[in-house]
Amino acid sequence: IDAYVAVHNNAVKDVGALKESTDPAAIKAAQNALAQRIAAARAEAKPGDIFTPDIRDRFRELLAPQLKGEDGRDAKEIVKDDAPPTVPFKVNALYPEGKPLPTVPAQLLLNLPPLPKEVEYRIIDKHLILRDTEANLIVDYMLNAIR
Repeated sequence: IDAYVAVHNNAVKDVGALKESTDPAAIKAAQNALAQRIAAARAEAKPGDIFTPDIRDRFRELLAPQLKGEDGRDAKEIVKDDAPPTVPFKVNALYPEGKPLPTVPAQLLLNLPPLPKEVEYRIIDKHLILRDTEANLIVDYMLNAIR
């Protein structure tokens, strides 16, 4: 995560920080410029660079207890209800514009390591993605995080 945040911050320096604006086109253009710069800097990135096999195993261990029993059923329902129909599971892909950003139930977030403001967890169906909040970019993903 630290290495990714360094890439993110260098890209922000190159393209400039996202400025507050009410113009959707300006926001989208700035977001796309940042995403392109990050993707270029991470051209060799592949699934599992952050969610390594050891991390995937550990995350599944951390998530499993929270998905059992009645509370677990509720958490799974929240995830299922929020899931957008199509999201590309591809590193450096843009998260689809206009698609909902499903919430991660609080009891699941509490078990996962905290993240810096530049990235966030999102659960799509049974899969966990790591998304750049400013660039709207899929940084990495973990298939079948929830069982």
